[in-house]
Amino acid sequence: MWPPGSVTIAITEVGNADTALVEIGTPAGQIRILCRVEWRGRTLYMREAHIEGLSRGRLGRGGLNAIGAEILAEADVDAVVVEGAERTTGTGPHRGRRPPPFRYPR
Repeated sequence: MWPPGSVTIAITEVGNADTALVEIGTPAGQIRILCRVEWRGRTLYMREAHIEGLSRGRLGRGGLNAIGAEILAEADVDAVVVEGAERTTGTGPHRGRRPPPFRYPR
């Protein structure tokens, strides 16, 4: 796990009030997420997410946990659910499908 304070998050509203660009700085590199944002009670949903910036597997589970914990703290919610957008690139059976949602609880 990365030390406290090593993950930074900047959220910028884009276009509609429910669309956001989330820029995440980590020791492994920069990540950008473009998504629709929705709050339901104490849960933050990041819907139709497009994620870019690091190669697959670069963060590891510890890195994902550090990012999830930082988003929970920044948004002051009990859970974050990331729902990916339909894949528009790639080959094989995954193209045109949505990845399964990823839930990070407190």
